[in-house]
Amino acid sequence: AMLNRLHPPRPDWYEEFYASVMNSSMKSYEAEVAGYKSQLFDNLRGKAKKVLEIGIGTGPNLKYYAADTDVQVLGVDPNRKMEKYAQTAAVAAGLPLTNFKFLQAVGEAIPVSDASVDAVVGTLVLCSVKDVDMTLQGK
Repeated sequence: AMLNRLHPPRPDWYEEFYASVMNSSMKSYEAEVAGYKSQLFDNLRGKAKKVLEIGIGTGPNLKYYAADTDVQVLGVDPNRKMEKYAQTAAVAAGLPLTNFKFLQAVGEAIPVSDASVDAVVGTLVLCSVKDVDMTLQGK
């Protein structure tokens, strides 16, 4: 119910178009911030075995988890069409699909238990959620 309220259903063609555009248009930005992200994600390596990433999108951050073979990543995004791109990104990064799960949900209502993950990651997501406070509270 929360998913539909905060991310009203859109036609499949629109969700696919948006996912495709995000997959191709963010490459230059990701290349520009790669060094910075590498430093940040290095802080998680070996410490966070279960990571929740809100706004996983097409999976540009999955490459930063792949070096840790024990990490489990739960990627949350309201657009179900992002899943295939995120799975492709996981495979390309060397992150086994058994270590990655995509969940269609919104940041304001993530269906995971409290204290069930070691780290929560969100890059480029807070500008797209409807309620930033609710997203940060994790309720």
